[in-house]
Amino acid sequence: MPCYYDENTKSWYCKFNYTDWDGQSRQKMKRGFQKKKDAKDWESRFIASRKYDSKTTIGKITTDFLQEITPRRRYTTINNYQNAFKNHINPHFEDLPIGALTEKHVVEWQNRLITSGLADTYINKLDTIFRTVYKFGARRCKILDNPFDGLEKIGKGKAQTMQFWTLDQYRRFIALVDDPVKYIAFELLYYTGIRLGELMPLTAADADTQNGILYINKSLQRVKGTDIITPPKTAKGTRAIIMPRFLCDELAAYKERLYGCEDNTRLFTMAKCALYYPMKKYSKLADIPQIRLHDLRHSHVALLIEHNVSPLVIAERLGHESIDVTLGTYGHLYPNKQQEVADILDNL
Repeated sequence: MPCYYDENTKSWYCKFNYTDWDGQSRQKMKRGFQKKKDAKDWESRFIASRKYDSKTTIGKITTDFLQEITPRRRYTTINNYQNAFKNHINPHFEDLPIGALTEKHVVEWQNRLITSGLADTYINKLDTIFRTVYKFGARRCKILDNPFDGLEKIGKGKAQTMQFWTLDQYRRFIALVDDPVKYIAFELLYYTGIRLGELMPLTAADADTQNGILYINKSLQRVKGTDIITPPKTAKGTRAIIMPRFLCDELAAYKERLYGCEDNTRLFTMAKCALYYPMKKYSKLADIPQIRLHDLRHSHVALLIEHNVSPLVIAERLGHESIDVTLGTYGHLYPNKQQEVADILDNL
């Protein structure tokens, strides 16, 4: 394990070849050591850290998994993985060698989650995360058996019911909203179908009221008490939404009332939770069903489906990666077209 002295920086560095988990030969170099011994120690620890076998602990696997995916995922996604490992996986399996994980371990862990009181959708997400990180480790440790094989997934991938407002219900609600900021926020959510996280970072430049286009190119997430603005999660999430003229007029009037409004001025500086109370308050006063803020997105889709808008157009408007996502989420809202087909054939 050779180490070298750099006359320019007056420090030691190590440069060596090693074999990665996938059998590929790679080269590594690390600079900046004051002592030759420190460079040798770092090289030894690095090589040891690249060795995977059935005795590698699940705690190490989760750490390496995070290191590998961090440059490739959004901050919020990484935070979700960190919370899952810290609170639900490592407390039970951190010191367990990956080769020692059995079906019995997994079943007991799943049963604890089922009886924990956590939401079904979150339980499903935790189950998916554990399966994913196990596959990550099994590939590196050359483990062929998978204790998750044959075990059904737990929880639910999505909420069982979908709530939405009809156009009449929404109009009864919005007629009661007297705050101009919250009014235009609700209008944008209902008539464009954007997410709350896409609404909050909108700037004046994103709202082209003259050409009737709303540009979605960023998302706001709150992580550990801090607001983080990131690009959309997927490529299709960056999109241009055509707005109805009445909404353009409302938005233009709103922008005119903003003091010192420039292209980079945020349209909404309130906290995301600022819309929760008025939505609950005014829906109760309007005597319509209580729904979540995200359900305004579903309401937008239901409105479009009712007016026979193509699923392809809806997918583009929502920023879905494919039409399959749209049909998988909203397919049950489409009316049965079988009778229409029969009527068409009868009239040929």
